Amino acid sequence: MAAARCAGWDVAMEIRQISADEVGRILPIRAYAFEATPLTPERTEEALRFMSFRMQNITLTAEEDGEVLASVAGIPMRQNVRGAVHPMLGVAGVVSNPIARRRGHVRTLMHELLRRGRDEGSPVSTLYPFRGTFYGRLGYVGLPADRIVTLRPTDLASLLPLDLPGEVRVRRVADAWDDLETLLDRGIVTRHGFAEFPPYRRAQIRDENLYWLVTAHIDGQVVGALPYRITDYGGELIGDTLLCDGPIARALLLRFLATHADQVETVTLRVDPAERPELWSNDFAGTITSTVKVPHPAPPMARVLDLPALAGLPTGEARVALTVVDDPYIGGDWTLDGAGGALSVTAGSPSDVRLTAAALSGLVYGVLGPQEIVARGLGVVPASTWDSLSTLFPRADAWVFLNF
Repeated sequence: MAAARCAGWDVAMEIRQISADEVGRILPIRAYAFEATPLTPERTEEALRFMSFRMQNITLTAEEDGEVLASVAGIPMRQNVRGAVHPMLGVAGVVSNPIARRRGHVRTLMHELLRRGRDEGSPVSTLYPFRGTFYGRLGYVGLPADRIVTLRPTDLASLLPLDLPGEVRVRRVADAWDDLETLLDRGIVTRHGFAEFPPYRRAQIRDENLYWLVTAHIDGQVVGALPYRITDYGGELIGDTLLCDGPIARALLLRFLATHADQVETVTLRVDPAERPELWSNDFAGTITSTVKVPHPAPPMARVLDLPALAGLPTGEARVALTVVDDPYIGGDWTLDGAGGALSVTAGSPSDVRLTAAALSGLVYGVLGPQEIVARGLGVVPASTWDSLSTLFPRADAWVFLNF
């Protein structure tokens, strides 16, 4: 428990971490932010059940005279960063009472949450922003948006006669859970940016059992999966995220979707930002979009919370001295060395390379190069260091996979 005062407001604000039996206290502002309101009694019960699965999160509130004015939540997750898996603080449920907005409550809660996450061993953090500029000032940098593919099942007809090795199986998510977990566990160790929920959040998805799951198998091994639901006869097949280990796994799943030509009008699915659906076949016809809106949907953002904790990260072989400015978590002078292909981090001396936390995070996650940092006003990077920084942190396609 802590007390704070927001700049410009002579009002004491108490920061608390709430317990599971207090979930109802944050429902009103959470619902106001993310739901169609006012809530019906039925929806109130559903929302309380939904939130009960999340009470193992770190949920902080800002309160005045016992009234909850803002709340944030931290999810203890894991994430692959350039091939190394680290604990990751997932930030979600960032809400504020409309009468208390623009008073600094959310910013104060975010700093407290990030401090706790860092102190409890999470060197990185990821979130989905309501506004990127707000989180940019907190050291976050944007990651690639998922691509949304919409097509007609008939557009996949060329896959139907193919003789592909392997088979597909269709079950409810709960019945196919072991196969899905196998793919998720594989993704966390093989795909840069891939994030993993804690066990209690995985259990929620399994227990709710809201989707069909089609899985692809080759030589007895699961190699792909797509959760989906069907809206109606003549309606839509709405897929979640296409997860596959390679082109044959993808083709097996797409061929399955083609069999719905006489049942649904369109198929929609999310894919890895690195996917190129326009190359799936010569006759591909469909819509490929990455929609970014304020406040929603927006692509994820990430930041580094503890630079020394990333020692050992796979990197290129180069050495750079830099200074991270104006950041309470990774600010300071550092020497980064990728000798032997593994990052070492040591305290350094003031450098001509001066980066914001967002710039350093962009380098680590592979979404910004040195020239882009300069072009976006995120730091001072002399041209003489461009090659070294690009070698140390090569560009990389980060895919968070999870939406939270």
